[in-house]
Amino acid sequence: MSSQKTLRTIAAGETAFVVAVDAGVKARTRLESLGIIPGVEVEVFNNGRGPLIVSVGEGRIMVERGIAEKVLVA
Repeated sequence: MSSQKTLRTIAAGETAFVVAVDAGVKARTRLESLGIIPGVEVEVFNNGRGPLIVSVGEGRIMVERGIAEKVLVA
């Protein structure tokens, strides 16, 4: 049995690579526009209450918890 890690499970200060996005077309398109695509490294700055704040490339973005659950990482 393999457990899949999602962006929501990554602690603040940790980095991960996006493996896949398991979401509908609208959510996947939104994430792609923010730079969250397979192969990209993301760093989590805040994973407390409210949305996650992550770094993608040179920018920081907010990702809703429900959407973060759809982003598979390694």
